[in-house]
Amino acid sequence: MKHIFLLLTLFLLSSNAQIKNPIESPIFEDIIKSIIADEKYIFNDNIILKVPDFADNPFQVPIYVDGRKIPNAKRLVLFADYNPIPNIIDINLKNLLPVISINIKVAQGTPLRALILDDKNIWHVGSINIRSNGGGCDISAQSSNEYKYENRLGEIKTEFFPKDDGYRIKTSIFHPMETGLVFGTTAFYIDSIIIKNNDEILANISSTSVISENPRFIFESKNKIDNLTIEFTDNDGNKYKVQTK
Repeated sequence: MKHIFLLLTLFLLSSNAQIKNPIESPIFEDIIKSIIADEKYIFNDNIILKVPDFADNPFQVPIYVDGRKIPNAKRLVLFADYNPIPNIIDINLKNLLPVISINIKVAQGTPLRALILDDKNIWHVGSINIRSNGGGCDISAQSSNEYKYENRLGEIKTEFFPKDDGYRIKTSIFHPMETGLVFGTTAFYIDSIIIKNNDEILANISSTSVISENPRFIFESKNKIDNLTIEFTDNDGNKYKVQTK
């Protein structure tokens, strides 16, 4: 039986390996190699990606990824080929499902990629095109100009609730997510998120400044949640923590 499964896996890999990149990009290979080195990957249209038909607001582009058709997913990585900072987020899933909803900035129209690592250490790549006039990485964050900005920095809102196949987590944090690409500004953004239920780690997450300011995240867990803790850390070493029951 094991031999049959192995042969089937090899057949699928050899078949999928022939599938061309659905959205050609001259820098795709360089970016994916910087993330997964020489590990194997295949293009897989079972990964669902949703973006607006046209992103009118390049500072807040909503994206949704659902990779639940990839069994036993271990890691989820998102990147945008033509952004000056391509990497968006890297999630060590542990006890989260490969599902996420966030807003990002785009510098121009760009392919968006979702990479999901399965339990056979094969990466599955989903792709979609974001159409936009761009400019989302070229303007300083607006929240840093708000009245009493310092008092609101790190303000977190979180909730969780049951779904048919698990639990959904919604969380947001007041933070400028400054890229540092604008003259006279320095990079200042959330770069680490740890999600726990009681003492169990649900996910370790690395994030970058191309996530939109005052970021909002939606995650999904396959496990019951009753005592949720989320800890955000920014690249200045500031920690922001919330506990929700």
